[in-house]
Amino acid sequence: MNLVTRIVFAGLLGAGLITGGVSAIAQPPSEQPQEQPPLTPEQKEAEQKARLKLAADGLEKLYKLTPEARQAVEKAAGYAVFDVTSIYAILFVGQRGKGVLFDNATKKATYMLSTRAGTGPGLGRQRVYQVFVFKSKGAMDQFVLAGGTGGDISGSVSTGKGGSVRSFNPSIDIHQIPESGVALQASWGGTVYTVDAQLR
Repeated sequence: MNLVTRIVFAGLLGAGLITGGVSAIAQPPSEQPQEQPPLTPEQKEAEQKARLKLAADGLEKLYKLTPEARQAVEKAAGYAVFDVTSIYAILFVGQRGKGVLFDNATKKATYMLSTRAGTGPGLGRQRVYQVFVFKSKGAMDQFVLAGGTGGDISGSVSTGKGGSVRSFNPSIDIHQIPESGVALQASWGGTVYTVDAQLR
């Protein structure tokens, strides 16, 4: 491992975005071992409440930035809100996030995680809220299908500074609201969205 690569991995490890060095980058997030002990009932309840607050905060920021999004969210089959931290370190991209998906018909909440390890030139660290609006039940179900691999989400592209993002799936609208940090990047690599087994 050369000096540049060591610096990159050190940055990612220090940010808590990867664990286990090279193997964590090479191994798909869904296949990485779960090292965390099971949550107690009290911890589980506290984390669920924290996720619900996270979602409320993200929606509040979205509606302030884009008031017309409120109607779209309320009329949609469902929506999801994630709080995501990304780090861009030369040729590596690491991302970890957590959130919750809501089915508007059943009012059921599905707690989820997001992980990304990709490549692309960039430098910086950024925290954002991601809001996914599912125009159809099929699109929402696809998002959590097979553990939530969300293949069409991986192909999303940024369309502007205000945080709007376009998905290649016309049944999904995506909004990205910067919360903190600055990142200059032109990166690629699939993001994996999985159901949080700790909060089922």
